[in-house]
This record gives sequence, structure tokens and C-alpha cells, in this order.
Amino acid sequence: MDLSALGGKIKLERKRQGLTLEALSEKLGISRNFLWEIEAGRKAPALPTLYKLGVTLNISIDYLLGLSDENKRIAGETYTTERDLELSRITRELNGYGLKELLLLSNVISDFSKYLGRK
Repeated sequence: MDLSALGGKIKLERKRQGLTLEALSEKLGISRNFLWEIEAGRKAPALPTLYKLGVTLNISIDYLLGLSDENKRIAGETYTTERDLELSRITRELNGYGLKELLLLSNVISDFSKYLGRK
């Protein structure tokens, strides 16, 4: 296993999702320093930690380990563009909101689209 490549993919995905070392390490239940060492290619995560990384970042372990060149998500979605990745991030952010907040946001998006001349 190429620890440097593994760590680089984890770091890139963490940053793409706007997560700090602290935030991701908390989600994983590991220390910030240990996550930093994984990202630096100095230490290998244990199998349960690798699994948690995949689930938390919503990315396949095959990709992390270099067994696949495709950046496939666990949910079966593949993101090929930064736009798709950003839409996925926005969707994850919205999962915690109720119907009232989502309807309000929908109106804001509609108004914004009209402002841009897209509707």
C-alpha cells in the first residue's frame, strides 16, 4: 500500500469537502495528530479507521487504496467535475434541515435564478 498516495487522497477529499483536520478526526474518533500522520503518509490507518474514512468522506476504499482510478462514492455516485462535487456537498449540508427551511431556501434559489436571468 502506498501510504503517501493514500494520505494525499484523504487530504484532498477532506479539503474538497471543507473539513478541517479537527473536524474529520472528531468524526472518525481519532486524534488530530494521527489523522495528520495518515495524510502525511507516515502511518497507515487500521482497517476500521479506513472504513470510517470511506463512509465519512463518502468515497470508495478501492479508490483510496489505489485499486481503482475512479473517484466513486459509496452511494454509487461518481463525480467527474468540480460542479458535481459542489452539488453533492450542498446536498449533504441540506440533509439536516426541515421542510420549512428547505422551502425557504428553494424560494431564495428561485429568486436568485431570476436575478441571474435563468428563469
